[in-house]
Order: sequence, then C-alpha cells, then structure tokens
Amino acid sequence: METHIERGPELIPTKAEVMGIITRHVESTGDFTTLREVNDAEGLRLLDVRTEGRESGETTEYLYTRKGLLPNNVRTAETSIEVSYYQNGEIVFGERVAIYNYQKNEWDKVL
Repeated sequence: METHIERGPELIPTKAEVMGIITRHVESTGDFTTLREVNDAEGLRLLDVRTEGRESGETTEYLYTRKGLLPNNVRTAETSIEVSYYQNGEIVFGERVAIYNYQKNEWDKVL
C-alpha cells in the first residue's frame, strides 16, 4: 500500500505512487530519465520524466504537477499527470493521463 504525506485534510501522492501511475500508462519498456524533480516541505511538487519510444526518434515525456504554486510562480488548479509524445524532437500529441481526486484520495483516470 502506498504511503501519503498528510497536508491538513488532503493527502499528497508520493513519488512512488506517481511513478506507479506513469509506468502503468507507458508504452515502452525503457528506463526513465528524470528531467526535473521539485520537492517542498509538503512533498513532491513537480516530476518530469522521459522515456524512449518503440521507434527510432520517439520520446515520451510525463509531467506530474501538484495543485498550488509551482516554482516558476504558475498556479495549477489540479494535481495531474500529463503526457507528451515527441517524434524527432517535435511534439506530435499530448493528453492528460490522470487527475488526483482529493475527496476520494485516489487518481481518476482521464483516458
């Protein structure tokens, strides 16, 4: 069972939980490269990871953001995981994979 960090009435997903959602969605069997990871006193704030695709030149990037103020002073309204697909360095498609539902303390699958 995953552990969470408590923040008042809300639970913050751990890095292991976020990576669990990502690995269930990923279409390649490659390893992940962490591009950015930001933690604060409450836990994981932002996680940006990449993996190589099945075909040459394909890359998939996953971005987790926790609701609130991000390090670049951008405010996000939801805790979510988004995916972007690249071909030869150009983005070809992107979508939201999941949104964290704080009322149920679980991930709602968007796809």
